[in-house]
Amino acid sequence: MTKKGASSEVADQIGIFPPESPARTREPTPAVSQLAVSSLLVDPTPRPMTTRANQLTLTRTAHLHDFDEVNAMHARCSLESRFARYHAARQAVTAREWGHLCDRSNGTTLVTVPLHESTRIIAVTHLLRTSEPHVRELGILVEDSWQGHGLGTTLAHYVVDLARTHTLDCREITAMTGSGNQRMLSILRGLHAHVTGRNGPTLDTVIRVEA
Repeated sequence: MTKKGASSEVADQIGIFPPESPARTREPTPAVSQLAVSSLLVDPTPRPMTTRANQLTLTRTAHLHDFDEVNAMHARCSLESRFARYHAARQAVTAREWGHLCDRSNGTTLVTVPLHESTRIIAVTHLLRTSEPHVRELGILVEDSWQGHGLGTTLAHYVVDLARTHTLDCREITAMTGSGNQRMLSILRGLHAHVTGRNGPTLDTVIRVEA
C-alpha cells in the first residue's frame, strides 16, 4: 500500500483514549446503577453507506466476538493512523478494553465492514459516556486503505445524528484531534464543533447535540 502524506493519512481519525490508557486523565465512568435506564442508547439498525469511490459498506453495533478482527484492523493501520486515534503508539486494544467499549451502559461502539466482505472490519466508531453528565465522547479509527473517500465524514455525521435521535441524555459530544489535521478539522467544522481547549498539538472540541 502506497503511503500518503501524514496530514491526509490521519485525516479520518478522531482520537479518544480507551479505558485505562496511561494518557487518559478523565474520571471513571459512573456505575450503571446510577444511570436511568431510559438514557441508554437503543441499538440502531445496520446502516449501509457508500463512499465517494462507490464502495459499499455496512455499519452496525459492535459485539464482543468482533475483538479479533478489530485488532486485525489495528494491525493493518499505520502508526500515524493509530497515533491520531489514541494519541499514543498503541498497536491493539485489550480484551478488557473491548469489553468496556461493547458494554451498552458505557455508550455505543459501531464497526464498519465492506458490504461484500462482512468479516473484515475497516472502521470502529465510539460514542462513549464521560464523567460529565449529558456529555459523550466521539472516537473514530478508519483503516488506511479506506481513508480519503469520505467514510470518516459519513461516520462522524451518522454518530451525531444517532446522538440526537437515539441517545436521550446526550447534550454535547466531545472530540479530540490534532491541530494540524486540517481535513478532520473541516469535518468538525461541518458538525458546528467549537474548540474548547488545547493540549500541545491536540485540540479539544465540542459538538452541540440539542437544538
